[in-house]
Amino acid sequence: MPEKMSFIFNSAQGLLLAANYLLDHMEDEDIKRNPVKYSFILTAAATLESALNDSIVSWSHNTFPREDYKRHAQAFLAMSLRGKLDSIGFLISSGKYVTDNTSTDYQLLSALIKLRNEVAHSKDFFTEVEVELTKDDDGNEGFILPSDVAKKFENSPLIPSDEEYLKTYKALEHLYKVLNHDLSYEQSELFKNV
Repeated sequence: MPEKMSFIFNSAQGLLLAANYLLDHMEDEDIKRNPVKYSFILTAAATLESALNDSIVSWSHNTFPREDYKRHAQAFLAMSLRGKLDSIGFLISSGKYVTDNTSTDYQLLSALIKLRNEVAHSKDFFTEVEVELTKDDDGNEGFILPSDVAKKFENSPLIPSDEEYLKTYKALEHLYKVLNHDLSYEQSELFKNV
């Protein structure tokens, strides 16, 4: 008589490899305006969500009766990405640990979520400002933006250095290892005792 076995398939590992690939190609273009950074942000955030979703489903499958686990998993899967990150420590440790929002890795993953939201859910409106018109020595016209508007360009998702993206990748890789039981949550600075 055949036995029943449960399997789960997700894309987290493939996405993590894709994020690593993109990370290796950031220096191929101009550092400040490298379009590969957009791809990295979206791929890394998709990796984060896929890994968290997989852990939530696995936790639910191991915690609740088979006929109820999907319903309970769906309740957690409906949370925001930051909500999933915040609750994952509590879930995987059966309430012994929580995600430490003061840890460096948490701060990096939280910043990734913010960048993802800026890139994927951009909701900028036109800004009307008075500009100072200029002319260079060759007669070419230009303008100078007010400092508050110019500052918006400094906060672009393309501005963080390649080193910052590497740190983000390392934090993502660290969480992936914990969620895949390659590293114990007790040994991770990403989680702390309740």
